[in-house]
Amino acid sequence: MELAMNPEAVHQVTDHYKQVFSSRYWLFTVPWTALVVGIVALNIGYFETLGVGGLGDPVFWVYLLFTGWWGLITGIGFHGAITAIRAIRAVGRLDMEIDPLHPDGLGGLSNVGHLAIWTTMLISLGSLTLPLAFILGTEGGYSALVYLAVGIYVVVIAVSFIYPTAYVNQRAQAIREAELEKRRSKIRQLQNHANDLADGDRPSDQAATMDEVAKRLEIQRLRDEFNEYAQVSLYPLSIGIIVRLVSSILLPVFFILFETFLGRFL
Repeated sequence: MELAMNPEAVHQVTDHYKQVFSSRYWLFTVPWTALVVGIVALNIGYFETLGVGGLGDPVFWVYLLFTGWWGLITGIGFHGAITAIRAIRAVGRLDMEIDPLHPDGLGGLSNVGHLAIWTTMLISLGSLTLPLAFILGTEGGYSALVYLAVGIYVVVIAVSFIYPTAYVNQRAQAIREAELEKRRSKIRQLQNHANDLADGDRPSDQAATMDEVAKRLEIQRLRDEFNEYAQVSLYPLSIGIIVRLVSSILLPVFFILFETFLGRFL
C-alpha cells in the first residue's frame, strides 16, 4: 500500500495473510458448500416438478455438481474477502501518510478502492444464481435455509466492498487531521515571530527585515500545504471504480431478476 511509511512491514503483513488465505480456506469453503448443496438436495421435490426423475436421474446429480462447484468458488471468495479485510486492518495499524498531490486525486487511496472492488467481484461471480435461489425460496421447501444462504451472501458482498473503503477513510481522516494540526501550529508560531520582528524592525535593520520576509514566505508555503491536505478527497472511490462495480455486478443481476419476474407475467 502506497500510504504505508514502512514498506517492509507491509510485505510482512502481506506474506502473513497470503499464508492465511492458502492454508485456512476450508474454514469457510466447506461449511458454505455443504449449506448450498444441502439446500438443493433438500429441494429435490421442486426439481421433480421440472421433469427431473429424482435421485436416480443423472440430471439431478449435474445440478448437485454445479452447486458444489458454485459453493467452492464463492466459499473461496468469502475467505478471500475476510482475509483482505483483516489484512487491510493490519496495514491500517502501521504508520501511514497521505499524499495530497498523488496522481489518483485521492491521496494515494485508490488502491484500496480497487482491492475492494476486485474482492467484491470475486465473490459476486455467483450472483447470477440469485434468481434460482429466490425461486427455491418461494416455490420450493426449506425457505428459511434458502434465505439464510442468500442473506449471508449479500451481507458478505456488501461488507467486502464497504468496510475496507470506510476503514481506510477513517484512518486517513485521522492522519489528515494530525497533518493539519501540525501545520496550523507551525503557522501560528511563525506568525507570532514575524509580528515580533515587524514590531521591533527599524529601516536600517535589513537582517530583521529579511528574516521577517523569510518567515512570511514559509507561512505561505505551509498555508498552501494546509489547503492541499484540507481539499484532498480521502474516500478511496472514484467515478471509474463505481461505474465498474455497477456495470460488472449490479446490472447483470438486475437484468436477470427482471427477466425472471417478467417471465411470470408473459
